[in-house]
Amino acid sequence: MSWFNRVKRTKLVAIKNFDEELYRLVKTYASLEGRTIASIFEEAIRQWISNRKDYDEIRLWVNLEQAYEENFEVLRKSSSLLKDQEGYAVICNKKLVGVFNNYERVLEGVKEICNVYALIIKLPYREPKRIELGLSW
Repeated sequence: MSWFNRVKRTKLVAIKNFDEELYRLVKTYASLEGRTIASIFEEAIRQWISNRKDYDEIRLWVNLEQAYEENFEVLRKSSSLLKDQEGYAVICNKKLVGVFNNYERVLEGVKEICNVYALIIKLPYREPKRIELGLSW
């Protein structure tokens, strides 16, 4: 399934310094066609993206970043369950799959269970410490 056809998640976007006359034209056409301005912009941006030569590669990176953020959020929520565990935790499909004793078993589990990107964390997991550099800004 194309990423365009998935259930839509929307975001409020403000565009600075947009040509006012062009905006009025878009607003008028959208009204005449019974559409929203957002749908006109989405159509134009989809067309622009589809003309990019490296579209598939960029899409893979975007999907990887999104999966990482979703899986890391699961790790954050599961940290109390994992704090006394040893081995490797596997998170994919937005859920904690399990804890494995050795890395070879982790790879087998990922191949069996995960149909998308997986997050593998060596346990015990410790939150990285923040270092304050003391810079003036």
